[in-house]
Amino acid sequence: MLHAHTRTSLGWEVGERTLRELRTLYQATVRQVDASVGRLLDTLDAAGVADETAIVVAGDHGEEFQEHGHLAHYPKLYDELIHVPLIVNVPGADGGRVTDHVGLDAIPPTVADLLGVESSSDWHGRSVAPAVAGDTVGDATDGDQQVGDATDGDEVVDHPPVVSVTVRGEEVTEQPIPRSLSDGDLLVSVRDAKWTYIENVDAGTTELYHRPSDPTQQEDLSADPSADERAVIERFAPIAAEHAATLRDRERDAAAAEGDEVDEDLEARLEALGYR
Repeated sequence: MLHAHTRTSLGWEVGERTLRELRTLYQATVRQVDASVGRLLDTLDAAGVADETAIVVAGDHGEEFQEHGHLAHYPKLYDELIHVPLIVNVPGADGGRVTDHVGLDAIPPTVADLLGVESSSDWHGRSVAPAVAGDTVGDATDGDQQVGDATDGDEVVDHPPVVSVTVRGEEVTEQPIPRSLSDGDLLVSVRDAKWTYIENVDAGTTELYHRPSDPTQQEDLSADPSADERAVIERFAPIAAEHAATLRDRERDAAAAEGDEVDEDLEARLEALGYR
């Protein structure tokens, strides 16, 4: 596995046999997570609290298997990395699959909604709790995931697009992966039921993909767009620009408050997770 990652980080290809083995390892990891969730559910049931406990499971990112030249999850904004699961299990609610796209920023307001707690005014996501009750999912304007598959022929509600972001250094494979806007280029993607628009805000480059006809996002349509494709770019570009401006404002505010005292326990937990 490490040898394969080294090859792709150098821009070399990996053979199909190796890719099959890596996919098998990844599937085994998924099964391990599934088993762990199962043990948690069994424990809740044994404790007698399963009937009063809501469960929310979400993925933070997917994995690439050379769809765009690499393995793992380097800073890119294609479907193999940003289309992740979101599962909300509430006692007494019927199961179902939702095709409306939402962002991971829907999780905090969803949890607050399920607990009957008022959402913070700083949150941008919309609760998906109504969908659990059989209503339409509230829209989301930020995040990095989608519920269901909005291109599978089901009826799709025209919600505002989901925005995802990442920071990329001079090389895609730069380690450690940049976590601050000052450490690399800011990439923003805007994604609706059909289209994925990606902009490198600092380099000024753009990409556009029509996922129903190009599900793995291989054909960039931004270089010579048709009238319809240009309309999509003109609709999505201001959303990306607004989101980038918001992020830069937040970073300036964080830098201004850098001298403020930070909770030592929080610092320790962030460092343990690799975020310091």
